[in-house]
Amino acid sequence: MPESPDWLTVHDTACTNTNPNSCVEVRIAANLLSWNIPDNSYGDKLPIIPSSSRVMHGKILYRLAIQAAVKSRRGDSVFGRALSIRSSRPGDTIRISGPTDLDGCATVILESREPGDLTLTVADEDITSVPLRLRFKDAWYESTFLITGYHVCFEQDFTGEIVIARGTNDQHKRDFLYGARGVVMQGTGKASNGRYIRPIQVNSGWHRNSHGNRDYLNNPDGVAFSYTDSVQGAFGPVTENRSIAVDPNVIPKHAQVEIEIVGRRFADDTGSAITGHHIDNFVGAGAVVQSAWEHGAVNNTQRKVKYIG
Repeated sequence: MPESPDWLTVHDTACTNTNPNSCVEVRIAANLLSWNIPDNSYGDKLPIIPSSSRVMHGKILYRLAIQAAVKSRRGDSVFGRALSIRSSRPGDTIRISGPTDLDGCATVILESREPGDLTLTVADEDITSVPLRLRFKDAWYESTFLITGYHVCFEQDFTGEIVIARGTNDQHKRDFLYGARGVVMQGTGKASNGRYIRPIQVNSGWHRNSHGNRDYLNNPDGVAFSYTDSVQGAFGPVTENRSIAVDPNVIPKHAQVEIEIVGRRFADDTGSAITGHHIDNFVGAGAVVQSAWEHGAVNNTQRKVKYIG
């Protein structure tokens, strides 16, 4: 029978049973559903990480908006039709905006905390559709981030007298070791010999100046130091222009992100002042590198951030 608005020719094969005059029943759904992923606010089709969402068990929340359009076999838009959409993964959440509109369209909101492959299918018997196969990995944070920078102290920036650093048997500047801008306060510093040094014992309180601010340790003899191969962050070693401090409720520890203009960075550290949508970029050691960063184009600006995984 030729194809027409009322009939659709189906080409298929099947085997009948051994009974005489047996037949094969072929059912064709009355309606067809097509999928479309509209561009997000960043101009591509990646999922979005909602501004209000928080990391759970080390995983971000993916959200993807999908448009489902239903037409009859005649090509007419199907209005007022409720849809039933299923994911191949039981942990995924699907919300549908409501029945199809005058154009036969409804918005499907898919949310998941699991990266990887999934498939969406239509569960309605009278609707047929090609399964929609998706892969969750990269995603845009809905909110931009405040980008700042931090550094560790560098002995060349200090002018104090030379003293022995207990635990190393090497000599270093007193204010570099014990001052309020030095190694004990920052946790790690870069010595003039090019090595990183950190305190391994601190049994001393702080002396305070006339303004009540800490200026140096009362008992330097209660402090011991050790050399280390790198600056230590909250989650492990940090590397200049590679590591960032983050709020782990927003960016999971050790996650990779792509920051607009800045580039690829790794969440290796955190800080008490780093909360919410705020990223602190580790720029290295010393006042010179910190000054260059602060006078650059990125510091204290809001930037787009893509989660890489």
